[in-house]
Amino acid sequence: YRALARSIWAQDFGHPPPGMETLQKRRTAFDTQIAKAASAIAKLRARGVPVVFVRPPSGGDYYAYEQTYFPRAETWDPLLARTGAPGIHFEDHPQLQGLELPEWSHLSAADADRFTAALVPLVMVEFAR
Repeated sequence: YRALARSIWAQDFGHPPPGMETLQKRRTAFDTQIAKAASAIAKLRARGVPVVFVRPPSGGDYYAYEQTYFPRAETWDPLLARTGAPGIHFEDHPQLQGLELPEWSHLSAADADRFTAALVPLVMVEFAR
């Protein structure tokens, strides 16, 4: 099953996502989605809802694909800046790294428990700020 899932992901590697074939289209897509997120976050905050973004781990060829088409500096960083919401990115926390990702984008059952146990204290710190 792992090999099947990886082969399905791999069909997209080396090709930009639909609607993101040029740098300008990619920037427009990022800006549009971040604007939608900022609007949603504003509505949640108006109702007193605390928000923290979480970037779970990915790995292998899938991670490489993400770095090519969805680089952190063009997606995650602007998302946090424009929404004003805190974020917990797996690359920033050693306790959120080194987990088993059978098909590169989801955690194994055992490591999902480990990830959650490591994530909860980080979320609590952000909510306490």
